[in-house]
Amino acid sequence: MEAREKRNLDDARYIVKDSEGYYRWTYEVDSSSNRSFLNMYLIIFALIILVPGAILFFMLAGKGADMGSFLLIWLGIFVLVELLVFLVYKGIEKAKGGVTDIPYLMGEDFIVVHPGNEWTPTFYLNTFFSQVKRVKEDRNSDLILLYEVARVTHVYVPRDDYSLVLGYILDRVAGGGSK
Repeated sequence: MEAREKRNLDDARYIVKDSEGYYRWTYEVDSSSNRSFLNMYLIIFALIILVPGAILFFMLAGKGADMGSFLLIWLGIFVLVELLVFLVYKGIEKAKGGVTDIPYLMGEDFIVVHPGNEWTPTFYLNTFFSQVKRVKEDRNSDLILLYEVARVTHVYVPRDDYSLVLGYILDRVAGGGSK
């Protein structure tokens, strides 16, 4: 298996080991070449609109309301929200120089997305390898997905170091992560 050929992260090209022994890197997501991050936001906001809309649809349909106009309004709101999400994302990305930076810190037992972020609860940022049930690869997006019981952690890795990080994670996930 390619991911398990080399496991030594000291050979990584873009990943550095800090003075405390943790591995660190920052991945720059450019939505013009890697749309996975933007797509994630679009899906989240689509669900925020679609789920309550579906509930309301069934509530109103049971009362004999005119569902044609409701569906038209609902579709308009959906399109407007998705367009707004796209424009806000692109605006923020442009303000940051055309990319979205995602820093990582990885130790023997865990990985942290956005280390040092004081606004987000620590339990949301940390993923312990012992809690990961499944690992999924998306090499086209430089992405490793770590599935836990109630969440998914997105780990973006520079392409040159992808196999090293994947092997490192799989070595620490119970059962090898059963991709």
